Amino acid sequence: MKHDDAIAAALANRSFVYTYLWRAFAAEPDEALLATVASDQATEECVILAGEGSRAAQEQRVLVSTASAPDALEALKSDYTRLFIGPGKLPAPPWESVYVAGEDLLFQPSTLEVRDAYRKAGYQATGYPHEADDHLATELGFMEALAKDSQAAYDAGDSAKLRLLLSQQTMFLAQHLNVWLPQFVERLLNTESPKFGEFYPRFAVLARELCAADAAALVEISGSLQ
Repeated sequence: MKHDDAIAAALANRSFVYTYLWRAFAAEPDEALLATVASDQATEECVILAGEGSRAAQEQRVLVSTASAPDALEALKSDYTRLFIGPGKLPAPPWESVYVAGEDLLFQPSTLEVRDAYRKAGYQATGYPHEADDHLATELGFMEALAKDSQAAYDAGDSAKLRLLLSQQTMFLAQHLNVWLPQFVERLLNTESPKFGEFYPRFAVLARELCAADAAALVEISGSLQ
């Protein structure tokens, strides 16, 4: 497989994007996350994947302003707990099965389908079998892992493995993330918004837009392989 700098750059971009999105939803924010959000690199990487005039680029630039506010961190920690941990009923549960099943239920058939996709790619969710495998952060982390595997396969010149990995990622987006993220976003956008309340809804919009853009990027990368 002939090395192409453009393909290598595209694979590196995807790896950054999924690491970025995964971290936003995996745990409450810290100074490191906010520094990443506010960095030029984060905005540049979002623009590379989705385009300069995209909704993703627009949302990322708003996130920069929020993350740069001096009193943001503690408020965002509170928002993360309120939205994704509880106590109480979560306004927008971050599990795929809730949106696929149409009820606020976990461990539905869609959860097993996600688990099977992980297994076929050689992965297992960290909380298996006691935690639902279809949490947004877990699904984004799976895409991050495959994106990094794709980089490694390309660097090693293993075209067969790379094509398989790209196919797995294309299918996972089409069958999972790009199916339920739009519904999750709409529900999150309808939550009450205290001072920093728009941060996570905007990050969810960013995730939706970048995952949709990545589906097109995967087609382009696959078509460029020699």
